[in-house]
Amino acid sequence: MNYFGRVVAYPRDARLFLLSSILTGFVGSIQGLQFNLYLRALGYGQDFMGILASIPAFATMALALPFGLVAGKLGYRRAILIGMILQAGGLLALCLLPDRLPLVGARILAGVGATLAGVVGAPFLAAAVGDRDRAHLFGFQAGASILSGMAGSALGGVLPGLFAQAFDLPSEGVLAYRAALLCTFALYLVAMAPISRITGSGRWERPRLGDVLARRSLVLRLVTIQTTIGLGAGLVIPFANIFFRLKFSASDPALGTLFAINALLMGLGSFAAPALAARIGRGRTVVLSQGLSLPFLLLWGFGPTLAWAATGYLIRTPLMNLAGPVFSLLVMELFPPGMRSGMNGILMVAWNAGWALGSLASGYLQVALGFSYLFPCTAVLYAAAVYLNWRAFRHLGVDAPSEVRKPALSVPAARSWWRR
Repeated sequence: MNYFGRVVAYPRDARLFLLSSILTGFVGSIQGLQFNLYLRALGYGQDFMGILASIPAFATMALALPFGLVAGKLGYRRAILIGMILQAGGLLALCLLPDRLPLVGARILAGVGATLAGVVGAPFLAAAVGDRDRAHLFGFQAGASILSGMAGSALGGVLPGLFAQAFDLPSEGVLAYRAALLCTFALYLVAMAPISRITGSGRWERPRLGDVLARRSLVLRLVTIQTTIGLGAGLVIPFANIFFRLKFSASDPALGTLFAINALLMGLGSFAAPALAARIGRGRTVVLSQGLSLPFLLLWGFGPTLAWAATGYLIRTPLMNLAGPVFSLLVMELFPPGMRSGMNGILMVAWNAGWALGSLASGYLQVALGFSYLFPCTAVLYAAAVYLNWRAFRHLGVDAPSEVRKPALSVPAARSWWRR
């Protein structure tokens, strides 16, 4: 069966979740491109942008683990739907309430919703299909979401201009950006429809915190890796559009094109991830792709022209993110089904803790020092994460191509080699 033929053969609930993921990827890319520019048009500086960027991550830090422990009572469909409704409410408030306090409240609401929906996403995918198709499903879901983001970025780059032209508004004014963000709210409502049609409740037993703590060595290693990567990412990734706007005066269409190409390359990388992992091993895929991204991160930060910086950005991001679905799949297979939502919540807390601290600090550092110091700090943190991954994966049984096709290792076996 060919690559896309396998998608058609997925269970109906899995296909509905994929459709919703594609739509939310499209919406999220438009919002991600335009939101900081909208804030800048409102007159807010990078310090306040950093605060708003950190709020969803702080919400995840506080709630991911509790949600992961109790989400089984709600079931997959209900948990995801409630989370998406909260996110939609937060998005609408961001568009209509431009003062500082309402913006903070709206980001909190959206962060709570994203946490609830996100904490059950990976466990849902892991349970949706059998062992044989799981790696393919994770890779396809990540790739399809990112490729839809490419279309969203391309549209997001021209959408404010279209509204400005149609209604005789300033091309980079508040009303043009607000109209674009309101479009994303309407599209997000459409993305809820496939989730509402999922038939399986997907309830599972509440995982016991003691089961997670019994594997504390494994959990601690995973948490350290995720926190380190999140901290490095938080320093620069939320401000990519502001960096290109301030340093190179990039226009909205130029930013839209750049982000669209970036999403295309990320999507292609996610589609290729399962095949690459099957050829060289899952651990090597994670370590090599993240390690190779480091010089391009520095090229992005210190390239003398827009072309050089954009080249670094376009190569770095797909390399750093190629390992995402492989890492998520590996983590899900290390734990029994009843523990997956709890473990996913713990890792969401870890990654978002780093992201929140990084983005919060970054806003103030940009005002005081500019971007020059942020890229070397991110490079050091990413290098540390690559080393930690290498240490963790070097004894993995799945690191040989022949082993990738074997059944997932048992948790006791996983604990034994992860401690080496």
